[in-house]
Amino acid sequence: MTDDEQDAVFNPGQVEWVEKKGAKDLDKDQRALLLAMVQLEAENGHELRPDECSAIESLASQLDGFDAQEIKKAIAKMVNQPADPKRKTSWSELKKHIR
Repeated sequence: MTDDEQDAVFNPGQVEWVEKKGAKDLDKDQRALLLAMVQLEAENGHELRPDECSAIESLASQLDGFDAQEIKKAIAKMVNQPADPKRKTSWSELKKHIR
């Protein structure tokens, strides 16, 4: 993997997928989450390549009422909220849901 590929927001080939198929294959919430994650990368100092910007603009144009701040707040709340002590899940139980 080259340095340029390591610095990319998307994996190789995904920019084209987002522009051509992503809108059809992802639902509105998935597109919004992807857009919020890429915007967060940009806010954290990651410079988006022109093709990445184009893919993001394509996604953004398909989302009415998208609010990246709302998604970021929800993620921060979920990550920072203390674990529920009543909820006990074993690793084997979690693995069942992954498959």
